[in-house]
Amino acid sequence: MTTARLASEDLPMLRGEAAFTADLPLPDGCLHAAFVRSTVAHGELGNVDLSEAERAPGVAAVLDAELADLAPLEYYRATTLDGQMARPLLASGRVRFVGEPIAVVLADSPAEALDAAELVTVDIDELPAVIDAEQAAADEILLYPGAGTNVVRPLEGPDGGGFLSQPTTPADPAAPPAQPGDDPCAGAHCVVELTCENDRITSLPIEPCAIVATPFELIRGTPPAAGASPDCELDIWSTGQGVHSSPYLYRRLLGVPVTAVRVREPYVGGGFGGRGDPMPEFFVVARAAQMLGLPVRWVESRQEQFISMPYGRGQRHRIRMGFDPGGRITGIDVVMWCDAGAYPHMAPMLTAASYRQSTGLYRVPRLRYRIGSAVTNAPPTGAYRGAGQPEVNAALERAIDAGARQLGLDPAEVRRRNLLRADELPFDTGTGITLDSGDPHRAFDTARELVDVEHWQSLAAERRAAGNRSALIGVGYGCYSQSAGSGDDPDYASLELGADGSVLVTCGSHGHGQGHHSLWTQITSARVGIAEGSVRVNDADSVTASSAGVTGGSRTSFVLGSQIAEAATELRARICEVAGELLEASPDDVEVTPDGAHVAGVPSRVTSWTDIAAAAPEGISATVLERRSGPTHPYGTHAAVAEVDADTGRVALLAFAAVDDCGRMLHEASVEGQQHGGAVAGISQALMEAARWDPDGTPRTTTLVDYLIPAAADVPPILTARLGIPTDRNALGARGIGENGAIAAPPAVQNAVIDALAHLGVAHIDIPLTPQRVWEAVSAAEAASG
Repeated sequence: MTTARLASEDLPMLRGEAAFTADLPLPDGCLHAAFVRSTVAHGELGNVDLSEAERAPGVAAVLDAELADLAPLEYYRATTLDGQMARPLLASGRVRFVGEPIAVVLADSPAEALDAAELVTVDIDELPAVIDAEQAAADEILLYPGAGTNVVRPLEGPDGGGFLSQPTTPADPAAPPAQPGDDPCAGAHCVVELTCENDRITSLPIEPCAIVATPFELIRGTPPAAGASPDCELDIWSTGQGVHSSPYLYRRLLGVPVTAVRVREPYVGGGFGGRGDPMPEFFVVARAAQMLGLPVRWVESRQEQFISMPYGRGQRHRIRMGFDPGGRITGIDVVMWCDAGAYPHMAPMLTAASYRQSTGLYRVPRLRYRIGSAVTNAPPTGAYRGAGQPEVNAALERAIDAGARQLGLDPAEVRRRNLLRADELPFDTGTGITLDSGDPHRAFDTARELVDVEHWQSLAAERRAAGNRSALIGVGYGCYSQSAGSGDDPDYASLELGADGSVLVTCGSHGHGQGHHSLWTQITSARVGIAEGSVRVNDADSVTASSAGVTGGSRTSFVLGSQIAEAATELRARICEVAGELLEASPDDVEVTPDGAHVAGVPSRVTSWTDIAAAAPEGISATVLERRSGPTHPYGTHAAVAEVDADTGRVALLAFAAVDDCGRMLHEASVEGQQHGGAVAGISQALMEAARWDPDGTPRTTTLVDYLIPAAADVPPILTARLGIPTDRNALGARGIGENGAIAAPPAVQNAVIDALAHLGVAHIDIPLTPQRVWEAVSAAEAASG
């Protein structure tokens, strides 16, 4: 079921015809919101004077925490120390990061709202700030005095040993799993130690956050939106990655029934994890609409996005890896610290994802993995493409390269000796996941062939021998495994044959660039037997679809796709029953075609789709709510060839290959697009992206001038291959694809750059590999060598 065509929803975006939240027609009487934000990272909040702003032209209202009267926000109560670190939606008592909302101005136009926001006077008694998680864990500067600690998750668990791996199929049965307090690297022939930083980066959506909240005053006779529940009080259009968790949060914060909130998403300019949960500002806007009885619109600026939207990554791994003389891994010991940001949003859960992937595609007989997480005076940490998995994979892949170099072995050969073989899968890693199927060695060898490793290694040796320092060449690899669609979150899939003979697909999840409409159309057409042109797709809507998960975690194609496939199969069976009655035949003898249905062997006697629909006035439909597919584990290898100027630190990529196994491909052009997008995201993190704050918590990267992302000229042609080995975890045989490149590409590029410089004594450079960092590493290595 593969095709090379564009997804149908691509064209409106490519032509500039797509309507995003900021493009929606404004409801009558719509007000515009502008937020007053903290300009200091940490301080006691004193008087907030709204009076001058309230008198400004066009201003309808100005709200602070007291006037808005909103309960603190807890996305996940387990991460807030029983509410002690819950987030006020407008700052109250204390501010904890630059950009935290303090008040909101509602005015007749965006310009009037922004002008009035400048008139709000805020008194803040500044306090010392802390922006490093390990420093914060010392509790010398407390963000939450009432909690008495900054530590969200202590490094040492009750047993003193953190997570302990207990593989069911260890490489060496004589090497038992580590016990509490044991050193899993004890007795190793060689032990490498590295500290690997994974800086905070932003999801940087093309479209910043936006919301339009419209109240429905039914008592005054204002009709609800078409299709909304009769008691709908708020109709919300917003940017997001899912519409179904929001109504529950609106209910909790605004005091309205879940059925009284309708949440929809138009075209969304990218998600990448950063939109997995609704922005805190959304609830403030909804409260303002509720209080004033008028629609309210807020469109975030790019600078606001940089200082307030959740950041991804923010982990530091101190990794020790033991090897035997032949380069086989004997044990891994990891201490990881995660920066939770000012309010512990998702960080503690992301660290658990890191642990689950801490053995990657390798046999690891003994593992100890200890996790610490603390709040800091930076924006909260959230999900970003890979959500906890790229961070640990970068450390794992770096340690393997470092171990190979210390042993005098080829990093490729060390990987081959440790990579799981196809005949060893399924494989229980001992970290809570079971890798389902695949061929890691084939993926690795294919990546090497695509970039022609032997050619580049030969050229690299020639340049080193000639003393060339301006164009040194290195080769690097990034092997990976990913947990996709983890958890038990079901989706919503409903298919209905309409009176016009078309099939309407109503989904729970909403796409934002992945080509879902084309995919759902394709699956429905193939399973039902109707022409693709007769399939229509409804986007996710919290009213018309009863449940769903977010579009994230590389889950949607096989979770929702499998449910659509199941519903389509049920719909076809019911269509055959009705057609059988019309044709006076058994349903088993009915064949379905794009033109309608006929009895097998009698194609001349066709009953049309409209005839079939008319014969069932009660309707023909099928709905699947339960998830019947388990998590899958896409995997693969990315390979990079880097050219480095040792005298300037300049890095250029000469070649790059992405080899991924996402199972059975449902839409090959979309898969290849995801490979390219994921790889570019990973290359960008490896070479350029990093958010920066001064020691006092002042952000230094607030525009696209100082937060760099690559242009087309910065990325080489990306060669791709797709293994396509089906998984047995779902009916479609599909795995995920959206996050793979962001997991694999960073260590591939990082290892390539270090490989180019290893003969000069460079052992490690943290990403991003900026010219400054590379030059400093070369200078330090040469100074150390005398």
